[in-house]
Amino acid sequence: MLVTTALEHFKQEIVIPLRNRVMLQWEQVYQQNRERLKEEFIRHFAKQCQLVLDMQNIGEHGAVGHFTYSLLRTQLLEGKALYLAEAADETWLFDPSPIEGAYDASWAFGYLDIMLACWKEELERPGSSYTGSIAQPELERLLLREAEHGHAYVTHLIHQAMPEAVQCESFINLEKCPAIEVRVGEYLDVSESVYKTGAEPADEAEIRKWLAERTEEVYGYAALEHLDLAGGDYSGMDFRFSAFRDVALGGSQFENSNLVNTVWEQCDLTDTRWNGSQMYGARFRNCRMVGALFHGIEARKGMPNPEIWDAPGFNPVSFAGADLREADFILADLQGADFREASFENTVFGVCNLADTDFRGTDVSKVDFTGSRLDRAQMDLGTSCRILDRPAIRIREGIDHMAGMMDQQLAQLLEKSSGQGGKLV
Repeated sequence: MLVTTALEHFKQEIVIPLRNRVMLQWEQVYQQNRERLKEEFIRHFAKQCQLVLDMQNIGEHGAVGHFTYSLLRTQLLEGKALYLAEAADETWLFDPSPIEGAYDASWAFGYLDIMLACWKEELERPGSSYTGSIAQPELERLLLREAEHGHAYVTHLIHQAMPEAVQCESFINLEKCPAIEVRVGEYLDVSESVYKTGAEPADEAEIRKWLAERTEEVYGYAALEHLDLAGGDYSGMDFRFSAFRDVALGGSQFENSNLVNTVWEQCDLTDTRWNGSQMYGARFRNCRMVGALFHGIEARKGMPNPEIWDAPGFNPVSFAGADLREADFILADLQGADFREASFENTVFGVCNLADTDFRGTDVSKVDFTGSRLDRAQMDLGTSCRILDRPAIRIREGIDHMAGMMDQQLAQLLEKSSGQGGKLV
C-alpha cells in the first residue's frame, strides 16, 4: 500500500473511530472533575493576577487589558501540556513587555497517550495492512492534530471559570484598562474570546441601531453592559458566547435565537420571550425573569448526540437565583438545569424534560410540573409538587398554536405514567 494511501486509510479506519470512543470516555471524566478543575484554574488565575499586581506596584507595568492563554503545541511531544499565560496592556500583541506565566493543562491531554498506544498496537499487530507504511514522524503529526480536542476542553473550562475568577482579590485590585478581554488559543495563532467586558458606557441609540442591522456573525462573543434595550425584537439572532450585564431588556423577544453559552448577569428580563431558542449552557445570574415564556427551548446538558463526540458537552443551563415567578416553560428540554435558590410563584413547567435538575433551596409548592419528567430531580426533603393533569397554562398572545402540540405530548406522557399520581419528593 502506498504511504499516502495507507495514511488516509489509517485516519478513516483507525484514528476517527478510536477518537470517538476515547473522547466519549474523556467527556465523562471531564464532567466528573469539572468543578475541581475549575477551582484549580481560578487559583492559578489569582496567582497570575498577583504577579501582575506585584509588577504594577513597582512600576514595571501599567494597566492591563488582555489576558491570553496560548497552547505550546510542540511541547506536547515532550510530555508537557503548557499554556503560555500573558497579561498585556490595551495594545495586546504590541505590548513590549507582557507579564508571562504558565498554566499546566496536563489534565486535558491525557487521552493522547491512550490514542498513541492504540495506534502503535495496530501498526505492530501481525497481519496489519499498515505495518511498515506509517513512520514515526507521521504519527507525531497526527498526534499534534488530535491535540485540538484537548485544547477545546481547556477553552471550555476557562470560559466557564472566568465569571468566578474575576471575583478574586488580586484581579479586583489590578490597575485595569476600561475594557478587559481573556482569550484562549495557540501560540502566535488563532484565539477565541472567553471573557470580555465593555469599555466606557455605550450609546444606547447606536447599540439599538447596530442590533437592528441584524448583520450575520457579528453579535457573538460580544459584551453588552449597563444599557436599556427594553422592548427590542432580537429573534432569530446569533448571540452565542455573548455576555449581558446589567441590561434592561424587559418585554424583548429572543425567539428562535442562538443563545448557546451566553451569560446574563443582573438583567431585567421581565415578560421576555425565548420560545424555540437554543440555550445550551446559558447562565442567568440574579436576573428578574417574571412572566418570561420558554416554549420549546433546547437547553439540556451534555452532548446533542451521546454516541457521537465532536466537542465538549454543554454545561447545564443555570437559572440559579433568578426570579421566575409567573414564568412558563412548555415542551422545554431542561435536563440537568440548575434552579437552586430561584424564586417561583405560579410558575408552569408543562410537559418538560426536567430529569437531573436541581431545585434545592427553592419553594416549589406553587409550581405546576404537570406532565414533566422529574427523574433524579433534586428538591428539598418534604417538598410536594403537582406533576399530573393538564398544565394550567396561561393564555397569552401569540402562543395559541402550542395547545395542540402540548395536548399530544401530554397524552403520550400520561399513557406512559398511568397510575403514577402525584409525587411527593
